[in-house]
Amino acid sequence: MYYVLIKGKSYLGLDFDAREEIREGLRKRIEENGVRFVQYDWVWDENDQCLLLVGRYERIEEASLWIEALKSMGFDILIRTSLPGDGSCDAN
Repeated sequence: MYYVLIKGKSYLGLDFDAREEIREGLRKRIEENGVRFVQYDWVWDENDQCLLLVGRYERIEEASLWIEALKSMGFDILIRTSLPGDGSCDAN
């Protein structure tokens, strides 16, 4: 499985309210680009980085158009073969 995530700002040293501001800012930026999700899945990251799960794919080729579209909107994309925190995370 391949997980496509948008990388947001660092949470390092921030309290809950400041972290929520980062999430809300990223959500607004996504929606300003015409993308709206029914559910926003925020993923824990071992480096205390804001990550938003935006797709799950069996084959990375299936995600290529979506990844390129997100990059063209200015988003920093991560592709993982497992989710952070499960003990076997691979970042690309």
